[in-house]
Amino acid sequence: MNKKIRFPRELCYALGLIIMPLAIALMTKADLGLSMIAAPTYIISERVSFLTYGQTEYFFQAFVLALMCLAVKKFRLSYLTSFLTALIYGTVLDFFIWCLSGFPVEAIWLRIVLFITGMILTSLGVALFINTYLAPCAYDYFVRTVVEERKLNLRKFKLGFDFCFLVLSVSLTLILFHRFVGVTAGTLVIALCNGHIIAFFNKLINNRFELYNKFPKLAEKF
Repeated sequence: MNKKIRFPRELCYALGLIIMPLAIALMTKADLGLSMIAAPTYIISERVSFLTYGQTEYFFQAFVLALMCLAVKKFRLSYLTSFLTALIYGTVLDFFIWCLSGFPVEAIWLRIVLFITGMILTSLGVALFINTYLAPCAYDYFVRTVVEERKLNLRKFKLGFDFCFLVLSVSLTLILFHRFVGVTAGTLVIALCNGHIIAFFNKLINNRFELYNKFPKLAEKF
């Protein structure tokens, strides 16, 4: 039996903060649809000209964190680390979108390749965030915190959370554009496939790596 490779959870967090924005930037470039979680901020940023996609994430995730505090009826300083994650995530997202802006992507085969690559990388990013104690983006943090504090069923609550974002995405695109922007058939593909791909990467990470806390005292605060 192969010996597992020791891998710090903090590095999972750092890699997730690079891989997730890259994945979203690739799918945005492909223009074949975004996940129901990523779509609302993209739709808003396409209508509000003075906000970039990444900047819209700052404000929207702050709103989600405020809702989380209301839902659990408490506030902890550690919750603010999720907003710090949002700031880093949004900045890196804008950087990757800027890097890709100079590359024309017209051929449908290339758009499909970018979309599939982005979808796979998104799942890898989520799996990395699952395996770190540091606060992920507000969306995942909202689900994790509310489920833990309210003793809810994770699967049912996540399904409800995703459905709310789907309704929000569809409502925003129809109200702001009167057509579908960011929400297409690709959104359905992501919804059907992401859970399975995330599970695959999560199993792979735990089978191949021995995860440990490089900074155990920091981990205790989370």
